[in-house]
Amino acid sequence: VHFTKHGRMSHAEVIFAAVFSFVNLLKEKDGKFNVIRGGNNILRNMAVIALTIRTSASLCTMNLTRVFCTTIPARAPSFWGISKLQASATLTWVFDKLRGKKRRSAPPYENVLPVGNPVLRGQALPVDPKNIKTKETQEIVDQLIKVMRKKEAVGLSAPQLGVGLQIIAMECTKRQVEIVPQEVRKAREMQDFPLKIFINPKLKVTNYTTVVFPEGCESLPGYQANVPRYYGVSVTGLDREGLPVAWQVTGWPARILQHEVEHLRGNLYIDIMDSRTFMDCAWDRKK
Repeated sequence: VHFTKHGRMSHAEVIFAAVFSFVNLLKEKDGKFNVIRGGNNILRNMAVIALTIRTSASLCTMNLTRVFCTTIPARAPSFWGISKLQASATLTWVFDKLRGKKRRSAPPYENVLPVGNPVLRGQALPVDPKNIKTKETQEIVDQLIKVMRKKEAVGLSAPQLGVGLQIIAMECTKRQVEIVPQEVRKAREMQDFPLKIFINPKLKVTNYTTVVFPEGCESLPGYQANVPRYYGVSVTGLDREGLPVAWQVTGWPARILQHEVEHLRGNLYIDIMDSRTFMDCAWDRKK
């Protein structure tokens, strides 16, 4: 009655509604509660409810009828395929709201822009060398590193954080390499390398042999496809101190480098992929 009368929900009411809706999704079987059509991951299923709440424009201006009578029936089928990444991001969003934490509303963002955002299709501009040591440029570099490591990615470009400047970050740890099967590592010539920052990178092909391997992108998470890349490349540019740097690589690091530089040109791997190999990385777990 309170929700219907006022058409608004306080933070406490949001949590109450989420828990209440979650409980109503349960059914008792053999003395145990099981989520209807769902798995047994409590956090994931709570995130389903949180994701429903998130679709509203604002926590403080929610309309109960709109959220729980329109959104859930319309989108419920897709909710049950929610990924761990979506669950984590959604719960983080809810907790931040409850703590009153304000998320960054201007670039460089704390999240990676998804495919469809026009910034990803623009031509990134070169950074004036005189501005490299400024607070603004250093903040972009720091944010690139932070988000890249948070996502456990091996590379990230400034346009992916909403900044149309020619800056890329790359890093591949031993742990990231070791979790890949040995035969795959050998075939792709995967190797770890320390953090690399390139400002105004200029790429040159050193070996025109084309190799094809699966490739993904943080702007299109959860998917991959076979992508042709040159076997060897070299890059020159400036580091975060404004000093000249150069790097010549082959194999997997060369693929990552080409991928990130292409972001600066407004290109994505889906532009040159073998479309018949495009796939959901978790398709076999969504039966």
